[in-house]
Amino acid sequence: MERHHKRIISAKRRKLIAAYKLPGSRGVNSAMPMDMADDSNAAVVNNGVISFVEGMSALNREYIRKSYLLASSYVSDVLKIHRGTEAWYDEFIKVMVSLGWLPMRSSFERVSRSGKGLTVQLAVLNMITAMLASTSLAGPVLAALPKLAADALETMKQQPASFELFKRNSTVHQGGDFGLASCVESAGEVTMVLVTYSSYGVSKQVGLPFLEWDSSSSEAFSGQTCLVLNTSVVNEKTIQLMRESAGDKVQLAIAKYRI
Repeated sequence: MERHHKRIISAKRRKLIAAYKLPGSRGVNSAMPMDMADDSNAAVVNNGVISFVEGMSALNREYIRKSYLLASSYVSDVLKIHRGTEAWYDEFIKVMVSLGWLPMRSSFERVSRSGKGLTVQLAVLNMITAMLASTSLAGPVLAALPKLAADALETMKQQPASFELFKRNSTVHQGGDFGLASCVESAGEVTMVLVTYSSYGVSKQVGLPFLEWDSSSSEAFSGQTCLVLNTSVVNEKTIQLMRESAGDKVQLAIAKYRI
């Protein structure tokens, strides 16, 4: 089912960002720019894997990581909504909207049974490709987003810190729950293509936790959205608000790396 949302004005957005203070987080020193010097183009954030096209500004990459962190952590840790459910997905999208993102499309649905041998990883990558094909978005950069997501997953498996964070946060009893996103910056806007995938009742684990299970062997649900952020809302003031709201949780919830 498609969702429809409206942009939130900047003044209200700043108040909302300040309101999303995560439990147990201590504020950060404003004199310490945490992420501005990094050139990573992928990151595990909580239970999500996010990738960025080359050339995206450090400010926008930090905003993407922090907004995903705040939204996913707030819904799970503050609202206490069970992950992998439609209620969790709906609230997550609402927080993302309040942080400046506008969904061009957004849906949550049961995943139809796939052919035997199709892994969770391949199923999710296929969803990203299908979602891009079903929207009005076009262009060589956007067409590269599925490959960017695939590269981010494969590289993550070779990064011990990133993989352990993903493993810890995505694996649930007899299944898993995670998000996979790719982001591109063009003409003053950032576009994020995001798929969430939740599966339960998996009877056999093959290889890596969750990702390499046969996707047809369990009940699964997926949230799929294409979000657009007007980068004029991204500045040092909003970034600082996000740093203060996330506090030291950033050090435990984000692992950056290069693809």
